Amino acid sequence: MKAAERPWVLRLAIGAAVVAIPSAAMAREPATPDPLETCAALPPRGMPPMPPSGRFPDLPPPDAPPPGFMPPLPSLRGIKLTEAQEDKLFDLIMAQAPMERAKAKEAFKALDELRRLADGDRFDREKARQLAETHAQAMAQLALMHAELDAKVRALLTPEQRKQADEARARIVACLPRRGNLEH
Repeated sequence: MKAAERPWVLRLAIGAAVVAIPSAAMAREPATPDPLETCAALPPRGMPPMPPSGRFPDLPPPDAPPPGFMPPLPSLRGIKLTEAQEDKLFDLIMAQAPMERAKAKEAFKALDELRRLADGDRFDREKARQLAETHAQAMAQLALMHAELDAKVRALLTPEQRKQADEARARIVACLPRRGNLEH
């Protein structure tokens, strides 16, 4: 019999080709790298991470923390914590949150006033100096709060968890832009 007499054979061959070609292309795609392994996984400094894409972009992903909860420290991502460690971490973060927010508001208010003063018709150097010092002191206190929290969190971890956190931090720091000759 001729192929014209058997159209189903031609259709079967075309169907097999349609299925096989995309399957072969997908089989060659590289595996997805660990997000902490690549710098592309980190949001730009000073920018919040991009929201997950999906059908409902305004809804958080199912595994997202509750609204208002500080996201976990990046160096703790992927580290399995015990329930007691999670509870203590939550207590530490929540105890510091009001003070951190107050200092951040103080710093941004001083900076905003300094910018308005610079944009105004009359520049008062003494007032500008006071605002700059207020901003600098608030930012210094915020840095100290973050360092204290890091030390307290590190004290919660087991030696193996500390090693994992140090490795994660090294990968994160390697992705940060270098400024001058400063060592990280």
